[in-house]
Amino acid sequence: MQKGMVLKKVTLDVLNKRMKEAPLWKLVDMKITSLEWGRSEMVMEVKDTYLNVMGNCHGGITATFADTVMGAALYSMEAVTATIEMNINYLVPIEAGQTLTGRGEVLRKGKTTAVIRADLFVEQTMVATARGTYKILKENNQE
Repeated sequence: MQKGMVLKKVTLDVLNKRMKEAPLWKLVDMKITSLEWGRSEMVMEVKDTYLNVMGNCHGGITATFADTVMGAALYSMEAVTATIEMNINYLVPIEAGQTLTGRGEVLRKGKTTAVIRADLFVEQTMVATARGTYKILKENNQE
């Protein structure tokens, strides 16, 4: 795939189906809405079951979403990966019923690692931002 090409909708359908089949994503309902070379966009409806004792979306759920957004951005570059490390800044509490939108961007992809950023929004308000380093296990086209 060349830089700037958009992945086909069929690919989005396959990826979303894979996510639905994974045990974690049976608990956390996320959907990939857009994949372009080095970029991703995902959405997640915040459910009551995602709330912490303060009544806001638990930080672990938000971090899981951010990690997945970043992984999807790197996957668009045909890489199979694992998270080495990530950090997240929580900017605004997220409430049940809100729709979280995540936008991921690969900042740099080398031969063995990549650095990726994800910004999370509720409507136009940025509610969290994350950055992660990912190990490139193999290229998808080498399967």
